[in-house]
Amino acid sequence: MAKNADIRDTKVLREALALADLVLDSANPIGEIVGPAGSGKTMAGRAIAERHRALRVAAWDGITRHQMLMAVAAGLGIEGAGAAERLLRRGDDAERVLLVVDEANKCGWRVLEALRYLADECAVAVILIGTEMYERQFTAARTRGLLLQLGSRIGPKRVATRHLDRAETYTHVMRPAFGEVADREMVTTFWQGCRKGNFREAVELAGECLRIMKNNGLQSLTPAVLDLACGWMANRHAVEAA
Repeated sequence: MAKNADIRDTKVLREALALADLVLDSANPIGEIVGPAGSGKTMAGRAIAERHRALRVAAWDGITRHQMLMAVAAGLGIEGAGAAERLLRRGDDAERVLLVVDEANKCGWRVLEALRYLADECAVAVILIGTEMYERQFTAARTRGLLLQLGSRIGPKRVATRHLDRAETYTHVMRPAFGEVADREMVTTFWQGCRKGNFREAVELAGECLRIMKNNGLQSLTPAVLDLACGWMANRHAVEAA
């Protein structure tokens, strides 16, 4: 995924930054960014963290409530024995800070409820970022009732990410990598080669094109280079699907 220096000013990114402002000013300071893999969610989260100097935690498979609380406490400088408990006693009258939780789809309902409590009682504004697997917990029979409070707190404070359209792919990936590309067919081929605007794959496709150009002493993107790079992407998907 793109590093901070590679953050692109996409429509989704602007919506995510506006969401962060809304969450920080809300009486119920918790919101969410949801969308398919590779659609720029992590980039949006990093941009929010950079603008607001926010704490960012990337959840992992099997993360527990205690592990999440300890990660948040450490980020706020609360250390030593009983750090998680001291975080939970922080109080709503403390200075409000912003927490970005990436990979929220890896958080079980107990972890999500702990994050809801931080937003309610501990002056921690929270933005949850996840895929459709995160969203399913709000409708699944086993967890729907357990997350009613969290869902009500989020309400409409939500951004849905999506793949880039052809023009956005050109503006935010192709042109920064290759400069002006006048050939409209090449733009279309590039867009199709990254599965019609998957941001992560567009960045990877641009990187592969640049690698081929460097190896062949080329200064400009050509249809032949793009075809080779698209072939590499297609082969990679075939291997992953096998």
